[in-house]
Amino acid sequence: MTDGPLAGVRVFDLTVAEVGPWCSLNLGALGADVIHVEPTPEARGSDARVFARGGVLGDRPMATDKGIQSWAVGYIAWNMNKRGITLDLKSAEDVAYAHELLKTCDVFLMNMRPGVADRLGVGYDTVKELNPQIIYCSVTGFGEDGPMRETPGADPQIRYVTGFAEGTGTPGDMPQGYRFSGQIDATTGNYAAQSILMALLARKRTGKGQRIEITMLNAGTALQSIRYGEYFASGKRPELLGSYSQSTAPDGAWLCQDNRYVGVSVTSEDQWRDFCGVIKHLELLEDTRFATNSDRVEHRDELNAILAPIFQSTVVEYWELKFGQVGIPCSHVARWSELRHHDQVLANEMVKHVESPHFVEAWTGGPPYHLSETPQRWFRTPGIGEHNDEVRAELPRVKQDRGVE
Repeated sequence: MTDGPLAGVRVFDLTVAEVGPWCSLNLGALGADVIHVEPTPEARGSDARVFARGGVLGDRPMATDKGIQSWAVGYIAWNMNKRGITLDLKSAEDVAYAHELLKTCDVFLMNMRPGVADRLGVGYDTVKELNPQIIYCSVTGFGEDGPMRETPGADPQIRYVTGFAEGTGTPGDMPQGYRFSGQIDATTGNYAAQSILMALLARKRTGKGQRIEITMLNAGTALQSIRYGEYFASGKRPELLGSYSQSTAPDGAWLCQDNRYVGVSVTSEDQWRDFCGVIKHLELLEDTRFATNSDRVEHRDELNAILAPIFQSTVVEYWELKFGQVGIPCSHVARWSELRHHDQVLANEMVKHVESPHFVEAWTGGPPYHLSETPQRWFRTPGIGEHNDEVRAELPRVKQDRGVE
């Protein structure tokens, strides 16, 4: 494996579901040694984390009464680039071992409700006393304070609480949940990773560790800054527009002759003139309803009614070719089956094949960053507890290397 920018950084990863594991997955991709902790079989009990439609992938259940399996879809997708151990943090012996590990770590990451880490013996005060330089990052749904502090946080719930669903849906329909249920989870995980990187940089300058608090509530709010600003300024709720843009027109997806959709985005007056030339309807340039972008947004429905039969007159490839020639952003709405073989996707490693002990093949999204001198890495998810012996055996050497008593 190559040494990434975080080579030498050790992370104690006490995370579950997606929001926390997504953060540590990215730290691992950047070179950190992430030690991911799952409960032992005795501590786990019944684990209802199910990460596939209907709870199965083919005929293989994602969770059983013995707990999450190391081949669960979510576990594989969110726990790459790590080593895996198991601990029973209700056992005094395992808590003591966790404390010895924490003395050698640079980062402690967890996503649990307030108070749970304290009850497990790994609260901030305890960990700080063990390791004053540690970066302690806790991710919660609603924060450490306020009337909802004890409320469990989940991606769909946060989308509803923050109004994320308020502007999602088709005209005349009810607000809808976002179909990619990990939007808030992954965004929160990204903010956590960014905060940890900033805290590591600050520690290099000051020599001090610190505590980081990240909430899904804040992440869901931050994503909607523009929509919030518009609403608080105007008092007008967002329109439900399906694929169409709130702020520009024409900007959306249209059905074509081959029963596929093409997405086109016109964001300047120069592009509007070129757009009218491509569709061979220059008379639209003289139509006062469409004179400016503001006019086109106001008369979006009338414009779309004109454009719909035009797009349906020919196939997707024609529009991609013609709009591409004049530099207007355009693409067909890709099917997922295409992405595994898409030249641009593969050239940028945005879909990667990884080994898996439980699948013949496992395909995942790849790293979104490429560093020329300290390249990222991407390796398979560990089986639950796969590295128990390895991590335990190396602990004396790591403590000695780090000067830990």
